[in-house]
Amino acid sequence: MLHRFIDTTARKPSGRLGKMMYRNPRSHYQSFHLTLNKLQLTPDDIFLEIGCGGGVLLDMALQTAQQAKAIDHSLDMVQIAGERNHAALAEGRLEIVQGHAEALPWDDNTFTCAAACNMFFFIEKPLTVLHELHRVLQPGGRLVITSTEDAAWAKISFFIWAHSMRLYKNSKMEDMLKQAGFSIAAVKTEKFIQVSYAEA
Repeated sequence: MLHRFIDTTARKPSGRLGKMMYRNPRSHYQSFHLTLNKLQLTPDDIFLEIGCGGGVLLDMALQTAQQAKAIDHSLDMVQIAGERNHAALAEGRLEIVQGHAEALPWDDNTFTCAAACNMFFFIEKPLTVLHELHRVLQPGGRLVITSTEDAAWAKISFFIWAHSMRLYKNSKMEDMLKQAGFSIAAVKTEKFIQVSYAEA
């Protein structure tokens, strides 16, 4: 029962409850704003989001970037992200697919920037995903991951979901980014959010 609740509300949002929560995930807005502030998008950017949820960050990013693609392993999230961003889809500016971040369905050097917001702690193979992100980013491409640092307060705050979350110290996140091939990696905690910035 608990496993199903964690999936429905966070790890793989689905059903009526999941859709309701992620159509307008207000608790994620701070992470979205931190991500956009770090990325400093331009009209020339080709933006990638893994774990796009209900598509709110995609919508924000497409106010500046002209092209974007996204992936989520929940079909329900792909659906509501498409509903929110229907105009960009119709214009051919956006592609949203169902799939897994461990095997991104795009060619090498496709994107100028990428983001993963409030989902990296559910990734079972973090290095595989980071290698995939590095692969699809162009040289110098920027990556921002917002997550939660491995700290006692985090485990208390997320007590229901904590046993399913993989949390990392800031130094460990930096090490993983460098192992994946990123030339620049800087991780710090801002307003209780772990913000990782890297360049391919």
